[in-house]
Amino acid sequence: MENEEIILCILKEIKNGTTPVHTSYNLSLGMWAEFIEYLDDLKYITDVTIYWFGNDEYYDERVHSVDLSKAKLTPLGENFLAEQLN
Repeated sequence: MENEEIILCILKEIKNGTTPVHTSYNLSLGMWAEFIEYLDDLKYITDVTIYWFGNDEYYDERVHSVDLSKAKLTPLGENFLAEQLN
């Protein structure tokens, strides 16, 4: 699956009230976190949390988990998804 396809699928799942998981896309947790962080940075989604190993002073760049249980599409994300699906 291409990156654009993965992004569209993630956005569609969130829009439909489903919580997407990295195993559905055969992605490592680290790669999954990069996709989610990218969508969050673009302001397409909100209410996501990425947990890293380490404490407040040190993060070793490894992802512990990604919480999408409260994730929602923003109006910008809704517009992007609508444009891509038309």
